[in-house]
Amino acid sequence: MPPPDRMVGKLSKLRAINPTDAKLLARNGKPLPKRSANAAPPPQPEPQPEPAFSSEHYGPSLGRRRLFEPLRNTFARFRQRCRKLPTPILLSARSVRVMIPIVPIGYFLTDNVMRITKVNGPSMTPYLNENYDQMHTQSDTALIQMWSKHRWIPWKDGRRLERGMVVIFPSPADPSRKAVKRIVGLPGDRVTNRDFPKEGAHLVPWNHVWVEGDAANQQRSMDSNSYGPISISMIEGVAIAVLSPRMRWLNWKDWESKDVDAAGSNGRLRPDYRKSIQDRIVKNAAKVERPPEW
Repeated sequence: MPPPDRMVGKLSKLRAINPTDAKLLARNGKPLPKRSANAAPPPQPEPQPEPAFSSEHYGPSLGRRRLFEPLRNTFARFRQRCRKLPTPILLSARSVRVMIPIVPIGYFLTDNVMRITKVNGPSMTPYLNENYDQMHTQSDTALIQMWSKHRWIPWKDGRRLERGMVVIFPSPADPSRKAVKRIVGLPGDRVTNRDFPKEGAHLVPWNHVWVEGDAANQQRSMDSNSYGPISISMIEGVAIAVLSPRMRWLNWKDWESKDVDAAGSNGRLRPDYRKSIQDRIVKNAAKVERPPEW
């Protein structure tokens, strides 16, 4: 290898060419003619001014980077330490990370859209828990269409109540438990109390409904015959289907047509199903209006 002083004057055999000549060389495959030493250099493109820095296109500004740099470094050190953890702990942490957004979404859906609930007890037999007399431990799994209490829910105003609907609400006897009953009287209806028929009929007030169970034995159901009509604001949802043990849809119109056959074609329910309840209801007996102080 020659000494360094001899390498200083050595010229490189490489020659710089402009982009236009480079394209021609690549296209034709022929070497370009040599330029003389006195030839004018090829025109160079004028330097373009760099665009103004914008945080919208190039990310956060330098001030923001400096502000969040300690926080970013802290998270980086935390991730490095997490990678050193055993595999079971890492899998558990990833599961928790996935579940964090699912929990609030689940709460929102069960409170405002749909809910699956167990219907226990004989109060709605045989419409629900149709085999309760044979197996006292059996309970139906019902699908409830929830009524949201929030005003910003878009489908809030589309709800309505009709006679024959099976609704869920906190039990007035025990608010910690949910009651599932059928609406038999709307505001303005006159209802004769099943337990005390001699006391006369009760007028269902505005914003209230009269609910009863379908059980033939009055001792099996605690309903409006015991605690009176309930406020509509207490109703949390309407049962629209039974998911198990036998899937079927619940149609409230069958109650108005006096042809309730929700248990199927096995003849479990008669066409005059619970006619005694409907005979105690006088529909639209009076016109009730919203109280002025409401």
